[in-house]
Amino acid sequence: MVRLVGMPFPQKPSRGSIWAQVAFYTSLGFIIPGAVVGGVLLGWFLDERLHTAPVLSIIGGVAGAIGGIVEIYQILTRTEKRVDQDG
Repeated sequence: MVRLVGMPFPQKPSRGSIWAQVAFYTSLGFIIPGAVVGGVLLGWFLDERLHTAPVLSIIGGVAGAIGGIVEIYQILTRTEKRVDQDG
């Protein structure tokens, strides 16, 4: 890196821009509903094929909710580790 005399070194951004953070945390709000809807739709499809309505739709919705919660936990854990490493 070239440094001109009298010029300070550029500082490394520690957390990124505020809008990047807003977008990241806003996207987390779509994970659980998306997973639930996906689980219900898959369950509904299987219910139609296997004639078990509404059992698999309910199981799919619960499984989707659990999967969404686990996904958010993993994302936030990775993010917190990254922030701790950056200082």
